[in-house]
Amino acid sequence: MIHYGGSYTMTEESWPLIGPLEVPGAYIAGAMSGFGTMAACAAGEICARWVLGAVPTADEIALSPRRYDDATVMAGLRSGNKGVL
Repeated sequence: MIHYGGSYTMTEESWPLIGPLEVPGAYIAGAMSGFGTMAACAAGEICARWVLGAVPTADEIALSPRRYDDATVMAGLRSGNKGVL
């Protein structure tokens, strides 16, 4: 018997990427690192808010690629438990 669990894309900090990319009109809802089924509805809602031009919350910014521009957020993520499932 063979079981294949799949390949999980993930960021170094094990947080998903949800939001706009550098290319105008391009968005991402990915890097769910093994918990995509559990996070899919919320990720879709967050991505839709970005697409519709809603003012992003601090949490939405932290889940977007913009987090890589915030040294404080990234230092905190790199120093803690990654919470890999």
